[in-house]
Amino acid sequence: MRPFALIAVLALLPAAALGQEVPDWLFRLSIHGYISQAYAVSDDHQILGIPTNGTTDYRDLALQFRYDQDRKNAFVLQLRQERLGDSPRQRDDVEIDWAFYQRNVSDRLTLKAGRIPLPLGIFNEAGGPATTSPFFRPPTEFYDRRYTSKTLEGVLGSLALGAPGGWSFDVDGYFGQWKVDYDDGAEQSDARNAWGGQVWANTPLPGVRIGGGAYRCEVEPPDGARVDYFMLHASVEADLHRWRLASEYMSGNLDQGGRYRAWYAQAGYQVTRRVSIHARGAVSRITTPDEDYDTPLSEDLALSINYAVHPAIVFKLEGHTNQGILREDTPQTLSASPSETRYLIASVVASF
Repeated sequence: MRPFALIAVLALLPAAALGQEVPDWLFRLSIHGYISQAYAVSDDHQILGIPTNGTTDYRDLALQFRYDQDRKNAFVLQLRQERLGDSPRQRDDVEIDWAFYQRNVSDRLTLKAGRIPLPLGIFNEAGGPATTSPFFRPPTEFYDRRYTSKTLEGVLGSLALGAPGGWSFDVDGYFGQWKVDYDDGAEQSDARNAWGGQVWANTPLPGVRIGGGAYRCEVEPPDGARVDYFMLHASVEADLHRWRLASEYMSGNLDQGGRYRAWYAQAGYQVTRRVSIHARGAVSRITTPDEDYDTPLSEDLALSINYAVHPAIVFKLEGHTNQGILREDTPQTLSASPSETRYLIASVVASF
């Protein structure tokens, strides 16, 4: 399937409907999406799929269909393509990202079933990281698919609660399964019997919220015994007029795989109506069960400049300095000496 051809066909649908009576069901259908296309290049080593000779095969594209049958019932389908240069984590060109049924039981309680955005952190449910992150993508350290997932195949219950003093709470609980990347990402493992939850506390300060959650799952590697993952995570986000602040932390046991820890902090400032500047620092480490190694997987410092020519069209230029063992031109082992790699990503994102 060619996603750009699909979008072109959809763009022609309104014109084809001119002069014709529009069916009632079509008014209940909404279509949204985004395209984020980038050029990326690294200096000494390939990292995150970015080769030293550069690549334009770096993009994130999504197309979402939402059908609201009535106030209580809705169906959502989102198709997505992610291309990450020469990364061993490449998947099929176009995949079903979301496909779920939503039941609004009341104004406070919502149920979902199917392939659902996993309520973990700030960006998994944010409608597409390309449109919400000031960088090409949210920090790999926190959202690494070896230890988390973008989506859940199962059921999710969401409850909105109010409280005195201007506080409110969004509570999620879920059960199901997902996929995690395995080793170098060339294969994936099943994470079954996954269950967990997340709570967001919306403070009386507008734009400020604090969240936390946990999950547990049984990971079945392609070769080897089943292992248990148990992870805790916490988030804080603030949108304060010209300032945008975000920080997240994750820590947990990977059974025989040791202990994983990751955290990041980012700050952005709206210089003018069109221009904003953002800085981010992110760290991930893994400690083996016998504590022979406490390895810095990644220590990434980044600076990004965003220029919005239109609210729906944003240019991003970002530079990164990374120290760790993420280089992809040699086998990754926990005993490897960290190396330094610098890389640059120039991208444009358009949403509709």
